[in-house]
Formats: sequence, C-alpha cells, structure tokens
Amino acid sequence: MAKELKSVRYDVSLSRDYSGDEMHKIIEKVSQDLDVYISHIGSYSRKKYPNSIHWHFKEKPKEKGCLDATFWEEGNEFWIVARNYEPDWVKRKAEQMQMKLREVL
Repeated sequence: MAKELKSVRYDVSLSRDYSGDEMHKIIEKVSQDLDVYISHIGSYSRKKYPNSIHWHFKEKPKEKGCLDATFWEEGNEFWIVARNYEPDWVKRKAEQMQMKLREVL
C-alpha cells in the first residue's frame, strides 16, 4: 500500500537564472494578482538549501492555513507547497500561483 503524501509540491521551472531580489519582486506582484499577502519571509532548511528564500502567504490575517513557496538561487529552483491538512484556499492558490509563475518566468 502506497504511503499517503503529507503535502503536494508544485514545481515551477525557471527560464533563466534569477537573483533573490528579482524573484522577490516577481513574487510580490504575483501575490497581489492572486489576492494573497506575504505574512512571513525567511529561509528554508539552511543546511540543505543555503541562501534560499521562503515565503508564507495568507488570504486574511486571522484565517487558518498558510501557503509556502521557496526560491533557491544556488540550485535555480522554485517550488510551492500545499500541505494536505491545509484549507482548500491553500491548494487552490498553490495551483493558481504555479500557473501564474509559469507565465512570467
């Protein structure tokens, strides 16, 4: 029996190398387009993904759920994660963000 995944990862292929500053500006614009706001900016697994940028997004300040996205400049990777226990809005926005970023990246 297959083990159930704890989350779904939405990868976004990058057409070129982006700097952290460039990616942050793109993410700010995409988040506005999707009507979510950045609630936290940090890094993701500093040992495995050094110098990565990790964002948390929310639709409303006190609602449950959080959409995660990570950019790893050194590996030229970008991914979005929706954990299975998150509310439906997170999964919906993860798919929308992936589609929007595929258009602009």
